[in-house]
Amino acid sequence: MVDIIYVQYNTTHDNNFIYYEDDPDRDWWLLLVTHTPSFFIINDKKYIMPPKSAILYPPSVPLHYGGHESYFKNDWIRFYTDEKFICDGTVPTCIPFEIKEFSFIHHLFKQLASENFFYNKYKTKTIISLFELMFSKLEESLSFRSENTQIKNLLSLRLDIKNDPGFDWTIPYMADSLHMSTGYLHTLYRDTFGITCMDDVIQMRLALAKDYLQHSSVSIQTIAQNCGYKNVEHFSRQFKKHTGKSPREYRKSFS
Repeated sequence: MVDIIYVQYNTTHDNNFIYYEDDPDRDWWLLLVTHTPSFFIINDKKYIMPPKSAILYPPSVPLHYGGHESYFKNDWIRFYTDEKFICDGTVPTCIPFEIKEFSFIHHLFKQLASENFFYNKYKTKTIISLFELMFSKLEESLSFRSENTQIKNLLSLRLDIKNDPGFDWTIPYMADSLHMSTGYLHTLYRDTFGITCMDDVIQMRLALAKDYLQHSSVSIQTIAQNCGYKNVEHFSRQFKKHTGKSPREYRKSFS
């Protein structure tokens, strides 16, 4: 069941608009989508959000939001519901998040406003279908945000490897640092960068070793240690496998 109390789109408020309501007996839900910069205060924590963000409030939770350094424009809908895809779905409550397909979601608000205004025998069924589509697109936005976050974390990890290839990088350590399984890390890293994470570590270690061999007189044993190899024999074998030359031969070619 979804019973709309009121729905509006393109609602515009003046600068410094603030809405506050703290009624523990409030029994309706609120879905709010912003067109402009906004703020939300939840459990004394303030969230500053860019335009095209959304938040879902369940019943009884205090409502505290408004415009951030500009006028405030939003789409919103108050409703009663017992639908599982809302009450127990994957769209979080009381956590603002950015929207991927704002224009599409904005159009859904228009459709809901139209369906709620007119009366026909398919009204209830159509409203449920529009809500299901709305929440599906919101879930998609959350998934998109999660993927972006993972890519940013991968880029940060790769930069750390580049800056310190001699560190004892292992797949379990890298996976744990990103809070994902080793198998998922392997797949995501390869799909993102076109190389496995451990092959990337080896490439960066060998690049550092080449720089040492070309531009310093540091011993090969020290170079091996600085590049993350526990013994010089392993380093020499891997270096020759990838370059066709031993470390000593490679250094000599630049002398």
